[in-house]
Amino acid sequence: MYRKAHTPKEGSTVAVYVLNIHENLLQTFVPVKYMDVELAYVGSDEGTDVFVGGASRHGELYRHLFHISSNSGGAGGNQVIHNLDVSSDPYELRIISNSSSPNHLVIRMYYRSIHGQTLGIMSEYQMMKLAD
Repeated sequence: MYRKAHTPKEGSTVAVYVLNIHENLLQTFVPVKYMDVELAYVGSDEGTDVFVGGASRHGELYRHLFHISSNSGGAGGNQVIHNLDVSSDPYELRIISNSSSPNHLVIRMYYRSIHGQTLGIMSEYQMMKLAD
């Protein structure tokens, strides 16, 4: 499941992405064991604060909070979070930003097997199609 919400708050926009993650997400014979999340800032203003977190019914699995702008991270303002564990227990992946610009982030997720083989790549557009 995927949701994207824009919630006005005193003239600003907050983007919220929620995706249920589990090892059979891609429906392949090989289970997904690791995930990399890549975020690229494409806005023209000063950047945005981004929260990336995972939580299951057992509690918080991970939390990353950072500022991303066109001058941060690698080329073009990229930030990559590597080697997030994926298990058979479903959990929610949340990506939240506080930018006032619509369409300010480009998101890609890279799914890998236990041996590091890339099983699939999902873009934000594909996540929205999956939700429909």
